Amino acid sequence: MHKDWKKFGALFLIVTLVAVTCSACIGGGGEETTTPAPTTQPPTVANVLPDGMDAQWKTFFESYDFDGDGVLYTYDMYLGRDDAEVDFATMTGGAFRNMTAEISDWDPIDVTDTASDTVVSKLYSGLVQYVPGTTDPMPDLAVAWEANDAGDVFTFYLRQGITFHNGEEFTADDVVFSWERLQNPVYASARISFLTNYVESYRAVSDYVFEVTLKDPFAPFLTLMTYTCFKVLPEDYVSSSEVVGETTEEGVTKNWLYFPVGTGPWKLKEYVSGDHLYLEANLNYWAGRPYLDEFRYKFVEEDDTIVQAWKAGQIDVCGIPSQYWDDFNENYPETLQTVSELATYFMYFNCGAWPFDSLAMRQAVTCGIERASVIDTIYKGRFMPAHGILPPGIFGFSQELYDSYEWTYDPVKAATILDNAGIVDTNDNGIREYQGQELQIELSSYVSTTYQEASKVWIDNLADLGIEMTYQQYDFGTLLQSADEGNYTIMTLGWIADYPDPENFFMLFETANIPDPNSSRYSDTEYDAMCQDLRTNPNTEERLDLSYDLEAKLQYDCPYLWFFHSRATRAIHTWVHGYTAGPMGPHVEKQLGIWLDEDYRTT
Repeated sequence: MHKDWKKFGALFLIVTLVAVTCSACIGGGGEETTTPAPTTQPPTVANVLPDGMDAQWKTFFESYDFDGDGVLYTYDMYLGRDDAEVDFATMTGGAFRNMTAEISDWDPIDVTDTASDTVVSKLYSGLVQYVPGTTDPMPDLAVAWEANDAGDVFTFYLRQGITFHNGEEFTADDVVFSWERLQNPVYASARISFLTNYVESYRAVSDYVFEVTLKDPFAPFLTLMTYTCFKVLPEDYVSSSEVVGETTEEGVTKNWLYFPVGTGPWKLKEYVSGDHLYLEANLNYWAGRPYLDEFRYKFVEEDDTIVQAWKAGQIDVCGIPSQYWDDFNENYPETLQTVSELATYFMYFNCGAWPFDSLAMRQAVTCGIERASVIDTIYKGRFMPAHGILPPGIFGFSQELYDSYEWTYDPVKAATILDNAGIVDTNDNGIREYQGQELQIELSSYVSTTYQEASKVWIDNLADLGIEMTYQQYDFGTLLQSADEGNYTIMTLGWIADYPDPENFFMLFETANIPDPNSSRYSDTEYDAMCQDLRTNPNTEERLDLSYDLEAKLQYDCPYLWFFHSRATRAIHTWVHGYTAGPMGPHVEKQLGIWLDEDYRTT
């Protein structure tokens, strides 16, 4: 344990997490940001802190401005919006129109796709949420929290007077019930490990106090709490409407699914399977109703249909498919919003099998494949070349390591590495041999026209190096099965942050996580120890140092061939204001602040 396990170490962690996350700003710069000086406080208190709180934690909440609007938290009436600019009289009304894939599930513990999360994150709330457009944690159903000196016990003080959409009162018993559902293997949640890996126990201390004891201190705990699986359902309503089997095979019958009830700012108004879904504003939402009256989703997946609907003014926002990139940049530049995502795309080597059990092979192929030029041409320069696992914008990203990366495209260096390792062509047929076997390998990919085009460049690159590579596409399920079984040589995949902490990326390479999510089968005891330290260490500066060392080690060991960090670009009509899409994606946003010009308020 580090010396900083001392009194209020966990408080120090929370303060620095909230303050430092923004300093690792989009683009990877290291500029420091400061909370704006608070304005004169309004006379009423909006977020009442309990008298029984630890004095220093209470002082923290009383003196912090979570959403940066110049109003200290306890006086912030409209948390997540600028209090000085809230004007319901002139900004309220209308429907925001969108096209998306159909929602696959209403149950927070089962949601793993963005289409479903877009809706579920608006219907339900958890103890903690993101400051809109950022990765900073701020209170939600919990008005405040505190941690013990060791950082392994968290106490959440809950808001009083909150009701679910059906009128039931929200209490700590609903949190316990929701977590028990997640933890119960009969429900077969894909995110059960988010609770069972880290949480030892939890309990309702009283109606409005919820306590969590961790197995070990876990530095990203608060950001983990923002994940969809921790949203809260009403105990009486849901438990009376589902039949829970005794075994996983029997499972659960959920009779409430088409009538979801949460505490979020939006309520379900209408759902027609295969066609559309409408949400309506929750007029009793604790932080003030949304400006919009409705959020409308039309279920469409075809890119061309969505783009044409946007151009016709039938929807308010759309993503930009690659084939329309030049069109939108030339003809609609004033509508474009680009946000860097906390995501990294890569090709990973099977480090546990021939030929990429060899460090020289991994380093040589990494140097032997063009990425930057492929991003500029085939991907139209939309993304940022990756030089490691951490994306810019996340705590721990190092611009220094990014700029000093040694394994960019360099065919001469790649050939030298192989020659020095004795991986040479012994029979003059143009193909090198490793361990007596000719280097003939396959690049496996999910179905993608861009990867298919890129593979042509990479096949030529490796042919020049003396390696024969073929390319094969597979459906996503088959690809993941091959990854789990280790039946591949190089594979294309990506990782999008579950929660905005470097631990969520570095854990991909831990030995204990083979084969999922460590499908590369990279294993190093020194790395494992550093990663565990990163997970439990409350000291921000030491976590930064650990992130630096972990990234530097991955850069050298090359378990992955880093490709790009994605940026999401959307076209948003000029009559739309206040649309937020932070690094975690717009699907996690509650969108309280969207408002429309009066002439475009569809009824």
